[in-house]
Amino acid sequence: MNFQEYLFVGVDTHKNNHSAVVINFFHQKIANLSVPNNAAKFGDFIDQLENLGHNDETLVFGLEDTQGLGRPLAQWLVNKGYTVKEVNPAITKRQRKHNPNPDKSDEVDAKAIANALLSEWEDLPVVEEDEVFQAIRQLHNQRKQFVKQRTAIKNRLHKLLHQQYPDYEQFFSNPFGKTARAFWQKFPHPSLLKNYGETRLNKFLKKQARSIPNDKASKILSLVDKDKSINTAVEARISIIKMLLDNLAMVESNLEKIDPKLEEAVNKSDYQLTTMPGIGFRLAALFISNIRNIDRFSSADKLARYAGLAPVEYSSGNSRNHTSRKYGCRALNHAFHLLAVQQVGEYRNGKIKSQIAYSYYQKKLAEGKIQKGSFNMSEKASC
Repeated sequence: MNFQEYLFVGVDTHKNNHSAVVINFFHQKIANLSVPNNAAKFGDFIDQLENLGHNDETLVFGLEDTQGLGRPLAQWLVNKGYTVKEVNPAITKRQRKHNPNPDKSDEVDAKAIANALLSEWEDLPVVEEDEVFQAIRQLHNQRKQFVKQRTAIKNRLHKLLHQQYPDYEQFFSNPFGKTARAFWQKFPHPSLLKNYGETRLNKFLKKQARSIPNDKASKILSLVDKDKSINTAVEARISIIKMLLDNLAMVESNLEKIDPKLEEAVNKSDYQLTTMPGIGFRLAALFISNIRNIDRFSSADKLARYAGLAPVEYSSGNSRNHTSRKYGCRALNHAFHLLAVQQVGEYRNGKIKSQIAYSYYQKKLAEGKIQKGSFNMSEKASC
């Protein structure tokens, strides 16, 4: 590749307008441009760039955020046949430090991206169009938001239910199971049980689940104060409990709808991760969303460093020390932790999921390694 035949375009991406700086092979700035984050304007941007060349130089592009704000431009360029490379923000930051000017602006950042594009050309990953990856990433992120909403709603309900029923956790093994939700919806306050005896309440509970124990009604009634009064504050609490239960049902309905779509997208991926023991479609989606194209890592060591799995070396003179620090992609680090937990776990029939992983785990325990809190053999949660 003759770099003198190219113009290097670094693009600092933003919500409304991108800032671009063009440099030549000698790192000389040719121009500074602004382009709206609107596909209808990308053609004008290219026209401006092509007018800058004097010897029919080829345009190549470097973008930091190719999966977020910069994705529309990156995919548009790829579809038009241009070479687009993803520039890691850490590389941009390193380039920016070489600038004697302490200022930080969109133009300075775009220039740093352009310099990184030229200096790190061979090592930077090429951006490719991958509709399946985008589907997995979008569905995975949306599912994550639904899970956060569900957790927030349950936490709020825990607090409100405790104010109504101090012993509510003794009512049901799962305070948000089908029977429990029906109970909270009908009796969000103890005074609403005033006309219910054991027989009548037991009949209501059996309608929700035939397997409910026969003594469940008597146990609940023994723990409630039917004479609790209702005031304005309590009425507000009752209405909020009902609204939150409705919201919880809606969020869980959305989770039920999104899971099959996510599983379908994962199955379409070239990375057949679900064939490994202990990896379900949700965990596979977590891996794919954070690794993206595995080809951008030239070795397993680089992937390990990206995930923050490799030990960090602190050396000085003859001293050589390694330590564990939180760095790299924490979401990917979490995915590897979940995989490790799954692989040393058991199926319902008691069979070890991965004998190789289990043997290695036992070997490390025998060597004196400490078992961390959540990393235990009894964990059987499926991903």
